Amino acid sequence: MAGGKRILILEDEPLIAMDLEDLLIANGHTVIGPYATADDAINSLDRTQPETALLDVYLFNGLSFGVARELKQRGIRFAFMTGLVMTDLLPADLRGSPIILKPYNEKELLAFVAAGTSEKSPC
Repeated sequence: MAGGKRILILEDEPLIAMDLEDLLIANGHTVIGPYATADDAINSLDRTQPETALLDVYLFNGLSFGVARELKQRGIRFAFMTGLVMTDLLPADLRGSPIILKPYNEKELLAFVAAGTSEKSPC
């Protein structure tokens, strides 16, 4: 696929991370990670320069909100991935961020990845 993107995955469930990775690679994208911790994801940003990110909200060691804020500050597009409908639980500065519900629909996930770029993206 021409126009594949560099996509960061932050997901602490190994099977979900592998499934996401396989789906994205099969559709011509480059996967960064998958990372299981927020610190690992943040520490990778300067060297990996993702265009888009998929963030599990609830990690074994905390939440992914810090990663989301760092991505937002850098103008990198992201979506939260969660099994919970949680728009009211997002911090005020992250409300309105895209949310992809798990189990995710492959077509919807790929449509999110394909839409937009990192330049001047609100999230």
